[in-house]
Amino acid sequence: QCRPKERHYHVKLIVSHGNKDFFCGASLISDQWILTAAHCYETMHAVLGVHPGPGEQVEIKEPPEIYTDTGKNNNQRSHDIMLLKLPTATKIPPIALPGSCNHPEVIAGHAATAGGPNGERSENILIISLQNHDVSNKHYICLTHGDSGGGVVYKNKLYGVMSFTGDMDHVCTAPAAFMDICNQEYLKWIKDTIKKPKGKCGLLCGLGQT
Repeated sequence: QCRPKERHYHVKLIVSHGNKDFFCGASLISDQWILTAAHCYETMHAVLGVHPGPGEQVEIKEPPEIYTDTGKNNNQRSHDIMLLKLPTATKIPPIALPGSCNHPEVIAGHAATAGGPNGERSENILIISLQNHDVSNKHYICLTHGDSGGGVVYKNKLYGVMSFTGDMDHVCTAPAAFMDICNQEYLKWIKDTIKKPKGKCGLLCGLGQT
């Protein structure tokens, strides 16, 4: 379990979809930017300082920045990685981006670590290498269970973003995957976006706006 002085960078996203709310994780990577999974995007609020708590809730008002590239037939493809800008800067220390990428990782999140009603808590989980597996996408790191949008961390540096978490009917047995931000395309995009002057649009700004 996370100690009180750990994982202060972790952000809880409250995502409103119709009359229902659901949750995603995210990581604070600067005083005003958080990194999460693109599939989490809806009307949302971010809870900063959720660990150790109690946390401060703010509304995300600016359109998202979502990484895209050009696929076959020159079609634009959106990747499951997204930057969200906070309305004001925070004093909470952010997580650093990676330099080299040859290390084991841990994850931070709020999903169940075991089946049953008491499975949800903030947790540290060691990620191990899988020797026999099929790689379906060069941007994925194949893992076990975790939270959408949450971060993969080693020695206080962020290495990945949770993309999918498997089937909740089979807790801790279904596969999951992270977007690998050690990929230089992602890393450059992240750094360029958070340094970009106000008013300029990214590769995908406001879900299709240019």
